[in-house]
Amino acid sequence: MPEKDSTTSVAKPETAQLQDDLMAFQRRLRAKRADHMLTPTQLQALGHLMREGPMSLTSLAHFEQVTPQSMARIVAVLLEQGLVRRDPDPNDARAGIISLTELGESTLSEDRLRRSSWLQEVLDQECTEHERELLYLAGKLIRRLGATTWREAR
Repeated sequence: MPEKDSTTSVAKPETAQLQDDLMAFQRRLRAKRADHMLTPTQLQALGHLMREGPMSLTSLAHFEQVTPQSMARIVAVLLEQGLVRRDPDPNDARAGIISLTELGESTLSEDRLRRSSWLQEVLDQECTEHERELLYLAGKLIRRLGATTWREAR
């Protein structure tokens, strides 16, 4: 595969429009969050713990693509609110394993249900069956693209 020169690469207008559309949709979805005062980053960290299970702070930082120091601040807030707990790491006495508490699971589930219900209502009202299927496929593509690190995309 030929290497891309990032200084000469110009995004197509459609790409810029897609970015704008995704960001606008994300803002609408965020507006539907439950009233719990958690930041999107805190919710994402809870989501990773729910999907992937207990993990070290370093692993969680890697998933979120933030520094371990930033993740330590995020986890400190979640610990203070009782949404996660830190247990000793059996392989490293200096580290801990972060996991969701029941309160963390219920908070995340409530948030997801609220947003999913709104999204389902919008999809049912505004989209044909075919359009919904296309959106579900687009979601798979977006997940795949999101899993690609910036180094791989160069």
